Amino acid sequence: MSASDAETIAVIGAGKIGRALARRAAVAGFHVVLEDLFPSSLESARREIRQTLNDAVSSGALEQGTADEAFARIECATSIEDAARQAHIVMETGPDEQESKLEMFCLLDRICLPNTVIVSNCHALDLTDTAAKAECIVGMYFSGDQVEIHRSSFTSERALAVAKQLAMRMASSYTVTGETLSASEA
Repeated sequence: MSASDAETIAVIGAGKIGRALARRAAVAGFHVVLEDLFPSSLESARREIRQTLNDAVSSGALEQGTADEAFARIECATSIEDAARQAHIVMETGPDEQESKLEMFCLLDRICLPNTVIVSNCHALDLTDTAAKAECIVGMYFSGDQVEIHRSSFTSERALAVAKQLAMRMASSYTVTGETLSASEA
């Protein structure tokens, strides 16, 4: 499975980071299921994403049709199960705390399809002792239009390749263990 084959992305958490990732993934052409336990958070996220897309149109960064198509690719779910069950890539945006990540990974391990790549929005954590699906977990930290990709000693080459392809679609450049590539070079 490559990122181009994985057209459904679940984004777990509709906070600031989740909203940005959902918008970025939708603009990149992915079908996005944005999850949050609170319907009011999802409503707020949809309003903010729409406004951000409108601002991009006003500034000339996006065409109106592209913004409308991206917004239409975002749906909402109020449970992790509903969001992640059919996703090929799951992007979790929980706190950068080992215990929280372990809990999330264990839950996703039970819910997700066998080859689902789990992208953890982490910057400082060691993903080595995370869950049974450790080979499917990749850390990605977005900063502006760049992304850092972190792998553990268990991350498979397939999961890393999916993460690189995802980064190429969602950012202008990415870094994996010190090697920086722009999307056009990769």
